Amino acid sequence: CNQCHNPSCVQVCPVGATYQTGDGVILIDEKRCVGCRYCIQACPYGARFFHPETRVVDKCTWCYHRVLKGMRPVCVTVCPVEARKFGNLKDRSSDVSKAIRANRIKTLRPEKGTKPFVFYIGMDEVVT
Repeated sequence: CNQCHNPSCVQVCPVGATYQTGDGVILIDEKRCVGCRYCIQACPYGARFFHPETRVVDKCTWCYHRVLKGMRPVCVTVCPVEARKFGNLKDRSSDVSKAIRANRIKTLRPEKGTKPFVFYIGMDEVVT
């Protein structure tokens, strides 16, 4: 999930199961999700999937339960080469802010207007 500023997935959910928290994280309330899969089709990044056992849509949440406790997402913590950065973009001293200021960055599919919050360093080719 690219945790977009202007998420297309939230707009299409007919029951409000996909929502954006006050701090901008996109989540799915699995108790409200009816499994219509509109959000899967609306996501330009292919980041959502229909879970065959729970029969609802699921996606990465950036380990929001950990972030709320001041921890980093697991993928960031376990990356052996520290290729993933995570933090508050508004905090100029955070690892992610420093990396963005020091490098040329790109996002996936900027033409979609979703304004994703996943940034790539050194991505020279267009990724579809």
